[in-house]
Amino acid sequence: MAGMVLVGSINGGQASNLCTYIAKGNVALSVLMTTATTVGAIFMTPFLCKSLLGAVVPVDAKGIAMSTIQVVLAPIAVGMTANKFFPKLVKAILPFAP
Repeated sequence: MAGMVLVGSINGGQASNLCTYIAKGNVALSVLMTTATTVGAIFMTPFLCKSLLGAVVPVDAKGIAMSTIQVVLAPIAVGMTANKFFPKLVKAILPFAP
């Protein structure tokens, strides 16, 4: 039971952003939802575990925040900056590196 509660309260992961891009979906919305669910998991995981299992699960909020910045927000910032200052280079690279 504990495993199902933990899996159900953790967000889907960063690969969904790439899948959204490949499917020509709304990448900005996907990134927003990934970030929101990651931040929400910091609070909801201990709450759901306490409510459903009666046990508190410690969550490393600082570690999750740093991971989100490194995996989601930093690459987006680098890509947006490169697109603003080097648009020709980005257009040349885009077919090979989505």
